[in-house]
Amino acid sequence: MSTKPADLTSEARAGFEGAPNSHLATSAAWYAHETGAHLRQSGRSAPRDVRMSRGDSIRANDMVFRFKHRRTTGAVSLEFTRVE
Repeated sequence: MSTKPADLTSEARAGFEGAPNSHLATSAAWYAHETGAHLRQSGRSAPRDVRMSRGDSIRANDMVFRFKHRRTTGAVSLEFTRVE
């Protein structure tokens, strides 16, 4: 029996509204928050139906965003890619 991934819309909405991301880095809540911030920065609509997808991907607004981790100066930078 498969269960539906947890709803992360509230975390994404906080990112969309500009709240600081206080979640543990690379946790599902952190990804959702960063996705919400990206949606706002890219001029897209407010996040809805946000859930983790496979690996480091997250679903939001009928799109899938994949995070690419790049190590620079000991930190993790992110690149969003829209997956059709």
